[in-house]
Amino acid sequence: MHELLPDGWAELRRSAWIHSHDTLTPYPFQANLAGLPLEVRMECLLGFVEALREHERARRAGDPAAAELPVPKAVAIDARLPFLAVAPPPLPGEPSFRDWILATFGRGFAEHFFEPYNEKLWRRPLAEVTGDWVSWSIPRPTLADVLRGALTRQEKSFGYNPEFLYPRDGGIDRLPRAMAARLRPGVLQTGLALEQLDAGRRRARCSDGSVREAPLILSSLPLPALAALTTDLPRDLREAAAELTHVSIRAVNFGVRGPAPRAEVQWVYFPGREVPFHRLGLPCALTPAMAPAGHHSLVAEIAFRPDEAVPPAQSVEATLAALVATGWLRDAADVVETRVLDIAEAYVVFDGARRRVLPALFRFYLERGIVPLGRYGAWDYLAMEDSLRHGREAAQFVRESLP
Repeated sequence: MHELLPDGWAELRRSAWIHSHDTLTPYPFQANLAGLPLEVRMECLLGFVEALREHERARRAGDPAAAELPVPKAVAIDARLPFLAVAPPPLPGEPSFRDWILATFGRGFAEHFFEPYNEKLWRRPLAEVTGDWVSWSIPRPTLADVLRGALTRQEKSFGYNPEFLYPRDGGIDRLPRAMAARLRPGVLQTGLALEQLDAGRRRARCSDGSVREAPLILSSLPLPALAALTTDLPRDLREAAAELTHVSIRAVNFGVRGPAPRAEVQWVYFPGREVPFHRLGLPCALTPAMAPAGHHSLVAEIAFRPDEAVPPAQSVEATLAALVATGWLRDAADVVETRVLDIAEAYVVFDGARRRVLPALFRFYLERGIVPLGRYGAWDYLAMEDSLRHGREAAQFVRESLP
């Protein structure tokens, strides 16, 4: 990263928060109860202790599986491409994501944060979501950490990104632009759409009418979209690919006159059902260059299923009202710019269909020299660094495969 943008990165410490019960507490919720109402803290602590007691009872009874709910391990489809890994199909009675929450954190944490927040994000009952994505994304503090965070300000950091890099100016797209600048002139062509793929012949027809053939093809297209465009995909696999589900995101962006209410806050999680968005970003806390002088910006993320979209104007109105009510916007009249962006495929839903369908789809494409990769090509829940890793491993695969 430093080679790509010399002196272009700010080294930041995460400042993520949770707006809950009319209180702002640091992320993660499970390690930062101080400041919340006493009743909430008591319910969370008692539920957490009871969950630990259940673990201990199961351990003493000689049932290690019950003592620690297993998170299914992903298995690589091809040893040469370790990032294409999928957990085996769910077994009968396998714990759901909701089961994992209750067993790991207890009923209080589930009711006051995990269930309302994740139901807003995933837009479905958590019993329908599998637990094979939680190992890196949800911090699991010890009892001492939970108690300390309930009594006083927590000094310990949790989670996978307590420190991170961000461009000093220009936004995060400085990174892909810097990568593209290192390519030979003419290598990269943009502005085209794939219209049809003959996987067996590795022949792609593009929106400009051109037809391209190659010994290998890498695809970061959303996997269901790639399947729909593949002319020689067998019918059973085409129908299986249609079972893959996702959550869309509507990003409601506001340019706002004046300083941000809390200049140090980078993003905030909102579990409350009275607020339409589940997360609010404040980009100027990453770098002041993200807005003109005397202004700041807000990015509200609203999750929705593809079949439940509402008119953008309705989302803007509801978001403005919620921002004013929660104190993150002083006055709607301070908004000088509004822009709504819908991300069709934003979050891959982890469910039984995903684990049943992906192995066969991946094998079909790999056998024909098509490599799905990235967050949407591999149909996975990835951080940015994971997608970069996919690119590195795919490049190595290409080097080893071609003469």
